[in-house]
Amino acid sequence: MPFSLHIVLASLIGITPILVWLLFFLWQDIKKPEPLRWIGVLFLAGMVITPLVWGIESQFMRLFRIDLNASLALGTTLFVYLGVAAIEELAKFFSAFLIVRKNKHFDEAIDAMIYLIVLALGFGLVENFLIAYQQLPSENSFLPLLQITSLRFVGANLLHALCSGLIGFSWAFYLLKKKTKYLWGGILLGVVLHWVFNVAIISVGGDAVFFSTLVLFLVAVFTLWAFNVLKRVRQPLPR
Repeated sequence: MPFSLHIVLASLIGITPILVWLLFFLWQDIKKPEPLRWIGVLFLAGMVITPLVWGIESQFMRLFRIDLNASLALGTTLFVYLGVAAIEELAKFFSAFLIVRKNKHFDEAIDAMIYLIVLALGFGLVENFLIAYQQLPSENSFLPLLQITSLRFVGANLLHALCSGLIGFSWAFYLLKKKTKYLWGGILLGVVLHWVFNVAIISVGGDAVFFSTLVLFLVAVFTLWAFNVLKRVRQPLPR
């Protein structure tokens, strides 16, 4: 099989799980969908900030003289993944905030969840591409890549969407109630969820995979509930 065809197929494998989650979450706002051009802008923004976030994470590691290739103590491991989770969730939130805060289409509470999740999936797509290209098949076998993609579909890709969904839910309540505890509480929950998942998957393994998947499932149920709560909000977001 030509190498160029390998790249095309690897790209399709990386795109598919993101597309599935994108359609699923956009369907939650099907009664009054956001303009496609703004969905595209947020998705592209998620892709654009990904290498910038990786650069910040790299500087974070350098600042604290952390070598991921070395064996890390448990305390250092917890600190590293907390820092990574905080950097990624804050970057996603503030990127969406700067893009849509004055957008005339940002007029419903549910929009906060939609826009943040879309940006998060753009972020996840670049990660998928990186992993897909690192796993370009040898001997024409795509099985390892399919296995990794399947795990990311119910793991890292969903994690990005759910963490941003939690933050978007809290952002909506902050805009409606003007109480900062809603916003920072949601950001804290998003960071902690991201942190716990990464530590469990990367450092523990084994039974932690099942535990992490169960936690994501429960958070997904909460996210769907949150969508239903915001769908019933009739109050327009204050300009």
